Amino acid sequence: MKFRYLFIITCLWVSSLLALEARFQADSLHGSLGDVISFSWDISHASNTLLSVGDYDLEGSGIEVLDQKLKPIKNGTQLKIEAAVYDSVGFFRFPQLLLISDGVSGIDSLILIGPELEITSILSATDTTYRDIKGLHNIRTPFNMFYVLILLGTLVLMYLIFYLFKRFHKSKDSHENIKVIIPPEEAHVIALRALEQLRRSKYLRFDQYKEFHSELTHILKVYYENRFLIDALELTTSELMEKMQSMNEFDDPFVSDTHQILTKADYIKFAKAPSNELESGEALNTAINIVKRSKVQTKQEKTSD
Repeated sequence: MKFRYLFIITCLWVSSLLALEARFQADSLHGSLGDVISFSWDISHASNTLLSVGDYDLEGSGIEVLDQKLKPIKNGTQLKIEAAVYDSVGFFRFPQLLLISDGVSGIDSLILIGPELEITSILSATDTTYRDIKGLHNIRTPFNMFYVLILLGTLVLMYLIFYLFKRFHKSKDSHENIKVIIPPEEAHVIALRALEQLRRSKYLRFDQYKEFHSELTHILKVYYENRFLIDALELTTSELMEKMQSMNEFDDPFVSDTHQILTKADYIKFAKAPSNELESGEALNTAINIVKRSKVQTKQEKTSD
């Protein structure tokens, strides 16, 4: 009998620990579009109990939750929610909330019934009444013919100034755009001028024989391209010799002198063969003689010959 009373008292004590009680409170559930409406529940529960709110669906309800927090209070926890409606007016039911507690005595749950929010329009009754559309109102502005004539005269004067300015520059540009056609120089004139500049260069004075012979072969090949339309710059020495031997414009001494200049330059440029000022000067004179022998003769030169 004593154990039976002890069991009943224990069950009542455990049930009191697991019990959850909620008390709803709100200042007002009425507001306008965009107003923040606050409401809360004070939940009583045993100490050392953790509360959490389950997920709830606001889809299609028209309600938007701005803030939701759980705050400890005396003998429990307060669940506070701030919500608003932005779309339309009327009555909106907040969905049910599932409250879950986890304490030393186990897990318990409690369903909280959401309140009904009443949303009204921010317009007053007089603002929602329809009124007739007023007719057009004519606004008379002062009209002064004197100012109109001044404006027209100013526009005409500006147009004349612009027209004369544009015409002046057009005539000036037409005179400046007259092009003088300068006939191209003969191939031998270009080559002899370049060879003379090479003679006056500082390559031989500072024993820069590699640079000297590189420039000499470049000038000679450019002359062949301009004079005989050979892609000399794209050909090696052996390829250029074969090309020259197959053409009637070049005789044996011409080919031999060209081969001597290019071969010596290849030895100096690629094999680092020695050279001197005398040998380099002779190569320059040979190149000058090649240009002079193969140049296009004018009618006056042919007559003198």
